Amino acid sequence: MKHILVAAAVALLATPVQAQNPDEKAAMATIERMFEGMRTADTVMVRAAFADGARFAMVGTRAEPGKIAFQPVDGWIRSIGGSNKRWDERVYDAQIRVDGNIAQAWTPYAFYLDNALRHCGVNSIELLKDASGAWKITQLSDTQRREGCKEVPKLP
Repeated sequence: MKHILVAAAVALLATPVQAQNPDEKAAMATIERMFEGMRTADTVMVRAAFADGARFAMVGTRAEPGKIAFQPVDGWIRSIGGSNKRWDERVYDAQIRVDGNIAQAWTPYAFYLDNALRHCGVNSIELLKDASGAWKITQLSDTQRREGCKEVPKLP
């Protein structure tokens, strides 16, 4: 019994605690609204999550491997409008860090198309708090892989 209690205590200490203060919760709510907008093909909801001039940052893997590139989010948001509610990016185990009016989120995800798992990876999302006190996404980067993906339950 003593060994079981010690093992349980070690497991608890090794598991990061995700304490969330109000700013962490608000930053995460912005991210969740963006993905809800993606799921429901609501471009207005998605657009509202982003700051003007927001961008994707990526590292090329095909035509120019290793080259860092940036793209505005506008084309992606337009694509959401034509997705017919077929896209579902499910995030889990999010880690949010906040200092003043800047926040950073690290969110593992699984991306589903027509309820079929297509790829997975991690999103790195930068947010800033605007003059109204709202958190806005300024940059989103992600990894994408097709192997070793974890099934993530659909939200109710």
